[in-house]
Amino acid sequence: MLKYLHSIIAIPLIYLYTMVMATLSLTFSLFDRTGELQHWCSRAWCKLIAATVGMKVIIHGAENLKLQGAAIVMSNHQSYMDIPTLFANLPFQFRIFAKRPLFYVPFMGWHLWRSGHIPVDRGNHASTTKTLNLATEKLRAGIPVLIFPEGTRGDEYQKVKRLKAGAFKLAQMTNAPILPITIVGTALILKPNSLLFNPGTVHMFVDPPIYLKENDQERDVAEVMAEIENQMNDHLASIFGKPANDQSSTVPVSILR
Repeated sequence: MLKYLHSIIAIPLIYLYTMVMATLSLTFSLFDRTGELQHWCSRAWCKLIAATVGMKVIIHGAENLKLQGAAIVMSNHQSYMDIPTLFANLPFQFRIFAKRPLFYVPFMGWHLWRSGHIPVDRGNHASTTKTLNLATEKLRAGIPVLIFPEGTRGDEYQKVKRLKAGAFKLAQMTNAPILPITIVGTALILKPNSLLFNPGTVHMFVDPPIYLKENDQERDVAEVMAEIENQMNDHLASIFGKPANDQSSTVPVSILR
């Protein structure tokens, strides 16, 4: 009953945070040329959400977050709570690839448009070039971009879905480093298709940047994709305590508290 009561209180508060911080962001966008104030709104919004739902984040490999300039941040994606985890804890401005329908959601969508995030049309190959061009512009301006290379939220929170090649091709085109991030535990804080929050701890693993071009040699895209996928699955297994492909049991939420 306490969890239901918690969620009943948390959901209206999250809507309130969204309206207030999006309105502030829209106001700042009238004179904020660097995007810093709008990004501050995103971070504040996500910190408020994390505090309200009772989510604590432990960062492993924080030294790898000392980025200078452009990078392609690649994270696994298993819950709506991944966004609050990333915005609240990454110490630099970035822009995200997000589904185009989200850009038409009142308040949140207005913020996405005005702050320069990148809309993605799933299954619309004609828009892929435009999306890549927008991302390339951000990277050339020295702004990191965040993408979920699984494409959609994973169905199984103890392993990642097969990664898609688009983000890796973007890294190949721009020579921007890839910053791999693995988030463990958000799917237990808020399960897919659920509105019931479970307070607990999330682990965020940040691995060293990977360059597709090293010593004037192009690394094989498939090799790098496999390397990052293995890293992510290893981090998931390190918390859940069993191989990512072992489906023999379910891990309770309490293991992440």
